[in-house]
Amino acid sequence: MIHISYTVGITTGEYKALQTVMTDQQDWITNAIQNRASVAINDITTKYTQFKISKGEAITAIGSTAIVEAAISEGVVGILT
Repeated sequence: MIHISYTVGITTGEYKALQTVMTDQQDWITNAIQNRASVAINDITTKYTQFKISKGEAITAIGSTAIVEAAISEGVVGILT
């Protein structure tokens, strides 16, 4: 499994302001992005499953990563640019 890291730049004022409303900004950011990814995976899985069922095809992708990759490669979903 590959892990991707993101770096977010904020100003000193933004950082200090965040300190007044949350104790761990990194934890909050990690939680937010993981939750959004989970929602996207569930949506893609549903779309891909419906796509394959409507075509009468077997779903051979096993696991969420494989399903996401298959959905992208088969044009069920696209990568935003």
